[in-house]
Amino acid sequence: MPKTEKKAGDHIDARCTRCREITNHTIIAMVAESPARVRCNTCSGDHNYRPPVLTEASPPRVSPAKPGRRTRVDRRWKAQQQEWRDATEKADSGVTVAYRMDRSYRVGDLVNHPTFGVGMVQQVVKPNKMEILFAEGIKSLRCRL
Repeated sequence: MPKTEKKAGDHIDARCTRCREITNHTIIAMVAESPARVRCNTCSGDHNYRPPVLTEASPPRVSPAKPGRRTRVDRRWKAQQQEWRDATEKADSGVTVAYRMDRSYRVGDLVNHPTFGVGMVQQVVKPNKMEILFAEGIKSLRCRL
């Protein structure tokens, strides 16, 4: 299989500075053989190319603390991760429901989302939202009450 070299106008995955996610981009400028500037196909923002960094779920960034010292965010993150692990053990027995925006949910329901995976409903917020704990953290999603 021949190696295809990228050129201006090609599509590439990159970290978007406006969307704050890895999204599809179009290369608008090259330096040597690497992309220099890209345009996000989601928000149409132009920025320098930032290669996608795929990591496992990592805790949110906080200001640096003294080495060896735990912060509240670290403890909360670890507690959420443990709660998620406990909830997904139940998911193996087939008690999850597929996520749909036009469905109503209750606290404690296990939801299988096509992008985020299995999560547990933490809170239902009126008029039409809920907070679900997934592997990468809590997400707010639409639902019907």
